[in-house]
Amino acid sequence: MEQIARALERRGFAVSCFETAAEARTYLLQALEGVGSVGIGGSVSVQQLDVVDTLLSRGTAVHWHWLPSDGGEDPRRLALFADAYLCAPNAVTEDGKLLFIDGNGNRVAAVSYGPKKVYLICGANKLAGDDADALRRAKEQAAAPNARRLGVKTPCSVTDKCADCLYSGRLCRAVLTLEHCPGSHPVEVLLVNETLGY
Repeated sequence: MEQIARALERRGFAVSCFETAAEARTYLLQALEGVGSVGIGGSVSVQQLDVVDTLLSRGTAVHWHWLPSDGGEDPRRLALFADAYLCAPNAVTEDGKLLFIDGNGNRVAAVSYGPKKVYLICGANKLAGDDADALRRAKEQAAAPNARRLGVKTPCSVTDKCADCLYSGRLCRAVLTLEHCPGSHPVEVLLVNETLGY
């Protein structure tokens, strides 16, 4: 974890390290104190941190497409311009690159441009060796179980192997690698020494 933290810092990311998800949750809620709006990308890791109810109880506007819709504007669009944005990478390499796979493009858009600050939740299970390992991890250890969770019948949801399919419902339509912190906003990576998400 320390090696990954140093690698991320060399690439311009702020990094905070935690032994447990509970510690990361406490830190994140303190960091978001007084923030007016929070956008959230589709993320099991963020869901597992269980911060949304606390944010809503504070009166924070939470834009997350996993919440019940009021029929207004798409929360994914509103999340792009939130004061803070929360999501998780699908992999982080030993040399500090962050890889994201996205079906709709909302997460890759928001982490690269839009919100005032981005917080990325990264469990120890997201660590990968090099770029090829990160992409393989994202496609087979993240996209495949996500497809099963969502009931999407991709080949990988059955085999756990990427077939580079042309299936219309595929979850890996957009791939983004952050090789350095974007110039438009600060990004803080919360490294957690537990399994979080896929």
